[in-house]
Amino acid sequence: MSRPLSPSATFLLIAVPMLLTVAGFRLYLHVVRVQHVYPGGYLVHHLFWGVLLVLPAAFSLAFAPQRKRTLVVDLVLLGAGSGLILDEIVYLVATKASDDDYVSRPSLLGSLIFVALALAVLGILYRLSRGQPPDLR
Repeated sequence: MSRPLSPSATFLLIAVPMLLTVAGFRLYLHVVRVQHVYPGGYLVHHLFWGVLLVLPAAFSLAFAPQRKRTLVVDLVLLGAGSGLILDEIVYLVATKASDDDYVSRPSLLGSLIFVALALAVLGILYRLSRGQPPDLR
């Protein structure tokens, strides 16, 4: 199978949705206000929604989708879901997880640091993939 997307397209299809998702959520949280979702009476943080996007996308990518549209959707979902997960790690781990903590400085800085680290890893993988990928057959 020939590579259906270039490394730069792959990088952008993950990075842009990740950044837009984090920026959109942070803007919403800081401007509108914190609003929770309670399906079935349980509080569901956006970390969980991120997992619900990342897992199917990662599983699909593991089988190297042959259709370009499927690959693009998987990469976009991977980026958006990763953004949701990375945005909430510090909030859930390093704060008391109150509504005020959502818009606190530690939560925001933690989000920025984790997203920057993820983009750095993605950038390293991009640079490594620009060479000839190994043939695993």
